[in-house]
Amino acid sequence: MTARESRASGTKAPVEAALRHLGSRRYDDLVALIEYAIKWPDGRTGTILAPFTEATSGLHDWTAAERAHAVWRVLEEGIFHPHVSPTVMSRRRRVLQAAFRLPDKDIEEPWGASLTERFKQLGALAVFSNATSTQPMEIAWKRGVERLADHLERELKELRTPEDWARYRPVRPDDSGFDELTSFRRPSEGAQKLIVNLHVLTVLMSGRLEVRRITERVITSQDPAGLKYFKAWAFSSGTSLQGRAYAPTQALWGCRAEQVTENGLPVTQLWFPRPLIAGERAHFMTEVVHEVHEEDGSKGWANVGVDHFGIDRGELRDGLLPVSGLTIRLRFDRNCLPTSIWWYAEQNDRERYAEPPPDSPRRLTVGSGDVVKTFDNLCQPRESYGIAYTWI
Repeated sequence: MTARESRASGTKAPVEAALRHLGSRRYDDLVALIEYAIKWPDGRTGTILAPFTEATSGLHDWTAAERAHAVWRVLEEGIFHPHVSPTVMSRRRRVLQAAFRLPDKDIEEPWGASLTERFKQLGALAVFSNATSTQPMEIAWKRGVERLADHLERELKELRTPEDWARYRPVRPDDSGFDELTSFRRPSEGAQKLIVNLHVLTVLMSGRLEVRRITERVITSQDPAGLKYFKAWAFSSGTSLQGRAYAPTQALWGCRAEQVTENGLPVTQLWFPRPLIAGERAHFMTEVVHEVHEEDGSKGWANVGVDHFGIDRGELRDGLLPVSGLTIRLRFDRNCLPTSIWWYAEQNDRERYAEPPPDSPRRLTVGSGDVVKTFDNLCQPRESYGIAYTWI
């Protein structure tokens, strides 16, 4: 029986009942509660949370803690899925964040113990029009938990094998990348406390202009205090530093974007659903849409600066699918292909934008307009990696 069929018959679907049980808890650590249900499946909590715990029963070499964290990450992703809560101003999203005690940038004090207390904290938000009772929150909770249950029921059916669950598995101390830190250079004092495991940058061109960037990242926190957000900067590709314009980064998946100013300069903070403890991973996607200006450049580049602890070695599955490290893709306008294109790594500004000799292994083939480069080695802190091109 599906969640919708259960509601039609007047009963609560098992997934919805499990969500309501978690959301109504007053003091428990919810991840620890899921772990408890995994260890003692025959108890009351184990029975209620069985729709979650049984979905991970095939993960035989995972610990109970790893299975619990994986379930929690699926639940978190579900809360921010467009089917469940399409925007940050969605009432469903705000009550789900409150119910499951996820960070809310507009709520400064700690979440209250009871669900009612948490709903009262939402009363002052504009999205609830300064509500004088919790009735709007109760209505949003009913609709939100139903949609979340529908979404999770579908998702859990798709997560059948260890391979399906792999991206939700917390990173163990022995494979978190901590040991690999010895292969990375010392980062700068202000470097973001994280390792990038996967960075796929796709750049779309129109004429000689870069019009859109789509970026997919998998990162591992190295912050013992909890990594709250990832900082992103993006600029238009001009021929000089003065000609570059800042472009805000927008969130597509697994994060929310907040445009701020730090030290007088614009930056985008990409907030995770909750802080990531050291060794914990996050998967998120963003995009940058550039303003279209007059075409006045004879060259350009797609650059990735490493302002964190580093990027893992590049790896392709079946020679095509990036599964690790840095990959940069460019799709040129087929009516306006560059005459030369090459990749660069760990070079100064003058070197990276200087066209290499014809026989250089750094040259890339333009072909039909699609160009891709996966960097085989570690990408080091305080360095830049990218693809440059010219129409001359």
